[in-house]
Amino acid sequence: MDKVAATYGGIDILVNNAFDPSAVLSSVIDLSVEQLQRNFETGPIAYLRMMQACYPHLKASGDGRVINFASLAGVLGMAGDAPYNMAKEAVRALTRVAAREWGADKITVNNVLPVANTWGGDAPAATNALGRHGSPEEDVAPVVLFLASKDAQFLTGYSLTPDGGTIIDSAR
Repeated sequence: MDKVAATYGGIDILVNNAFDPSAVLSSVIDLSVEQLQRNFETGPIAYLRMMQACYPHLKASGDGRVINFASLAGVLGMAGDAPYNMAKEAVRALTRVAAREWGADKITVNNVLPVANTWGGDAPAATNALGRHGSPEEDVAPVVLFLASKDAQFLTGYSLTPDGGTIIDSAR
């Protein structure tokens, strides 16, 4: 990250969006420690390492942004996705803690939780209130751009859900 910062004049924004799709499916009863560990390594542990590496640069920017991709799967507790759900909920916890700890350094830390059918595929669009599949470009990217912008300077520790109304929950 030091080399990236030196090459490009700093780091203002970090977007963490990674997971290993080969290890996300398992019921609770069949979940192996190795599968869970893989989800944590490619999720919250990888996010943590990137956040730690970028922290001095984000702090130096005077207005840093961290945007972590979590998932509605964890919020919904989707059956059959235990390791993925658990890792993505750990990302949300990491985000909230970092938001509290890094706020004094003028770094905001937030989550984006796009709905699974945002990426298309065979999931029925009728599972959300808008009754359509979301688009990464038209429905998710604007939320990420907002969180990266000056307009989001007073928003930290939150999970924004561009989900078409999949979860309509006053307690989020």
